[in-house]
Amino acid sequence: MDSRINGMIWLGSITLLVLLVLSHLVWGTVPLPWRSWLFEGVPMESMHLLILEDVRMPRAAIAVAAGAGLSLCGLLLQTWFGNPLAGPSVLGVSSGAGMGVALIVLAGVAGGWMATTAAAVLGSGVALVLVLFVANRFRGAASLLIFGLMLNYVLGALITVLQAEADQAALQQFVFWGMGTFGQGSVETAWALGLLTCGAALGAWLMRKNLDAWTLGSLTARSMGVNERSFRWAIVWMSGLLTGGITAVCGPVAFLGLATPHLVRLLTRERRHAVLIPLTAIAGANLALLADWGVKGMLGMEHGWPLNAVLSLIGGPMVVWVLVTKTRSSA
Repeated sequence: MDSRINGMIWLGSITLLVLLVLSHLVWGTVPLPWRSWLFEGVPMESMHLLILEDVRMPRAAIAVAAGAGLSLCGLLLQTWFGNPLAGPSVLGVSSGAGMGVALIVLAGVAGGWMATTAAAVLGSGVALVLVLFVANRFRGAASLLIFGLMLNYVLGALITVLQAEADQAALQQFVFWGMGTFGQGSVETAWALGLLTCGAALGAWLMRKNLDAWTLGSLTARSMGVNERSFRWAIVWMSGLLTGGITAVCGPVAFLGLATPHLVRLLTRERRHAVLIPLTAIAGANLALLADWGVKGMLGMEHGWPLNAVLSLIGGPMVVWVLVTKTRSSA
């Protein structure tokens, strides 16, 4: 029965992913003559081809890569910390990216989107180096978790100070960046983010047995041959690089990394990471594409909503639902 249910979930998830990607290519603010292209043999105009190849395809690809990557980060960190509230922002890498963007944008430095992305990459890299230093000094997961939370608080406070001193135009630009978006990347950016996510997914898959062992407790995992030091460094590296890269391209995307692993565990009742890793990636991609419908505007909305607002409206009730369901099952 479990294998049949898992097969149905697999089929439904992949089908939904294909349909959502196609819907993002077909639908947009500028209508494309799909019927003429497909059934009447009318060649594409250069403007329509530009919209399809340089706007819609990269946006859909970035949404898939970001959703899958952040969800994988959440799965890895929740397994490592043994904490259901752990997510991609727990290490402080997202706050580091935000600090880099704040220093560039709120200081009024010109350069546009490329400068903002470079600042986010640099900020997340500095935060990751600090996290790696702490991970090397302290062995316990709790110490790393506390350091990440404190780093978030300190960087958040510094960003608030910069916001208080910024002019109106710079503050508005930083606020827009903080809302998150999948629509600012190019084809090259989509490829880079896709390769980064695929590499992290492959690394997580290779660690699936160690992840299963770690859920039984650190002592049991070590007795089963898990090298705690290399295991910890691999998780920190993958989570930090993924979170930093995605934040640099999309902004501080909320809730995907926290909510998606809970949703997958609830639907499948599985604990094996051989099942959880691919399903979590696909589910995260689906949630990102669903949220992007709200950003682009649907159901008669003249303008869409900010990405983080849509994700919070989706992810918040989802986490509450998971908690209530777990509480009922425990009772």
